[in-house]
Amino acid sequence: VLAPGLVTLRFHNPSIAKQTLAGQFVNVLPKAGFGDPMLRRPFSVYWTDGDEAEIIVQAHGRGTGILAEAREGEELDILGPLGKPWMYKSADFETAILLIGGVGVASMPMLTRALELEEISFQTFYGARTASLIARDRLSNLHIATDDGSEGFHGSNVMLLRSFLEKGTLESPKIFACGPTAMMRAAQSLAAEFGIPCELSLETEMACGIGICQGCPVRNEDSVFEQTGRRFRLVCTEGPSFNAEEIVL
Repeated sequence: VLAPGLVTLRFHNPSIAKQTLAGQFVNVLPKAGFGDPMLRRPFSVYWTDGDEAEIIVQAHGRGTGILAEAREGEELDILGPLGKPWMYKSADFETAILLIGGVGVASMPMLTRALELEEISFQTFYGARTASLIARDRLSNLHIATDDGSEGFHGSNVMLLRSFLEKGTLESPKIFACGPTAMMRAAQSLAAEFGIPCELSLETEMACGIGICQGCPVRNEDSVFEQTGRRFRLVCTEGPSFNAEEIVL
């Protein structure tokens, strides 16, 4: 158990464990061979180690409830790795800002490890309702913000990040954000205000995960639509990470 309501689920799959890059996800059926629930659930890959991989599960429905109660030896039906990874190897920044809200933490340990291996400077701004909900395992350089003031900054992680940006203490930053939509919109706005690059990893329902069901569209910003003629992109195949200035939340 990482935090109240959050559990880690570790599974053996050499292919997924060895191929997954930070920011990619898997699509999971709660039980292999079962028809109920029928649709897969997407989960960011939380960690990989040898031939094993981990996801974090928040039980809030039938499918996630079944997954959260999975026991050693049970088989899962898992498709992955899917989606595009975080674009952390771009040359447009020097300091990575990991902006985390709630269960948006899911892909951040993998990104943390990747940044450390590439020797890229980074700082982590993690916001939650209260201190007990913070899943801090495998994260580094943490700045905590809580809505109730129980730990760290009393307020949102975006407000906390704003104070750092105003001081100019972060060298050529880029934001990597994942969390609730309201937080992502605030990150998008903050990045535009300060003129810094920002990448958003979107959380949405993805029944197929491979672009067939067309169930996970995100709206392109008008300039992208004018250039491409496409009003929407699919989160599962063209994301889940997008440049903030290119999409409408």
